[in-house]
This record gives sequence, C-alpha cells and structure tokens, in this order.
Amino acid sequence: MSTKDSETVERERSTEASNTHEFQGTGSNESGSRRRMLRIARLVPNFLTVLRVILVPFFVVLLVNPSPSSSFWALALFIAASFTDWLDGYIARAFDAHSVFGKLLDPLADKVLVMAALVMLTSIAPEPRVPGWMVVLLLAREMVVTGLRSLAVFYRVVVPASRWAKHKTFWTMTAIPFLLIHRPVDMFGLSISFHRMGMVFIWVALFYSITTGIAYAVSLRKLFDMEQLGEGSDIPV
Repeated sequence: MSTKDSETVERERSTEASNTHEFQGTGSNESGSRRRMLRIARLVPNFLTVLRVILVPFFVVLLVNPSPSSSFWALALFIAASFTDWLDGYIARAFDAHSVFGKLLDPLADKVLVMAALVMLTSIAPEPRVPGWMVVLLLAREMVVTGLRSLAVFYRVVVPASRWAKHKTFWTMTAIPFLLIHRPVDMFGLSISFHRMGMVFIWVALFYSITTGIAYAVSLRKLFDMEQLGEGSDIPV
C-alpha cells in the first residue's frame, strides 16, 4: 500500500471515530434531556393538586355575595379545578408519577373542593340553592367514610373505591356547575332550568352517597374479625 493510500485510510478512520463520538454525545444529551423532562413531568401532578387547594378560597370568596359576574367566575374556577383533578391523574398514570404526597393530598383536595362548593350553595341568599339537610348527609358520609378508611389502614386493610362510589363523585361534580348557573337559560328555543337539572343530579349523588356509605360500613365488619385479616385484606366499597 502506498503512502497516499495509507493517509486516506487513516483520514477515513479518523472521520468515522469522530462521527461515532458525536453520535454518542448526541445520544447522551438526548437521554439527559429526556430524564430531565420525566423529572419535571412527575412534579406536575402534585403541583396541580396543590393548585386545586389554592383555588378553593378564591372560589369561596366569589360566592360570599354572589352576583351574575362573580357566579360566572366561581363556575369557571370550579370547572378549572375539576379539570386539574382529571389532568393530574392522567399525568401520574402516563409518567408513573405516583407519590405518597399525591396519594394523601389528592383525595383530600377533591373533598375540600366539593365540600366548599356545597356549603356555599346552601348559604346563598335569599334562598339556598341546595337544602341544608342534603348537604349535611353528603358531608357526614364523607367524614364517616374518611374516618373508617383511616381505621382500615391501621388494620392493614386496603379499601379501594368502587365503581358505585365513583358514580357518586361524578354526579356530585356534575350537579355543582348546574347549581352554580342556577338561572333558566334559553337554548335551542327551549327554556332549560339549570337549577332543576342540578337538583336532579344532586339527588342521584345523594342516593349513591347513602348506598355506598352503608355498603362501606357493612363491609368493614371484617375489621373486627381478626382471624380473617391475616397480613391484610381488600374490602370493596
């Protein structure tokens, strides 16, 4: 092989080595960027949960002396907060971003938002938009279930939310925006009573609330049968 050919081969090898090094560097940079994006994405669900809690006081203030404009903004805040509830769950599942903080605060944030909305709806003058006794039953169920769930954890009993309990949450979250709108609205040539529709939805939510609460309390009899618990049990709500 001539000297010229040797120099050509060396240049080609040098070029290949340089390209390989650049490719590896690019791959490393992309991997690092991806890891950083994943770390940021995993913080988003907790941020959204905290944001939902922060929105509650603003929602309450808007309904202290409600006007058409303040009721509209209260409705917008409630819908936005409800959307963050769905969004943080979606992101947590997509990026496997579950955390102890999120598992503790997420259901608490949901309950605070719903309880604040129901209490404020009973306090609107001159006539409450929801009967007080209905709100007492709904809130009592939430408090009792939360207390029993804490007791179940002490006995190492897992209490997953059932399909029926999720129906209760869905109908409650659906009823509140209708009750916030309250006034009849002309749509498609028809006068639609949002208050009446909201009351229908809250009745459905109350039905699911009472039935799932009773089923939950009955199922927790297993807590007091220590021979059946072993290392832990699952109790459907």
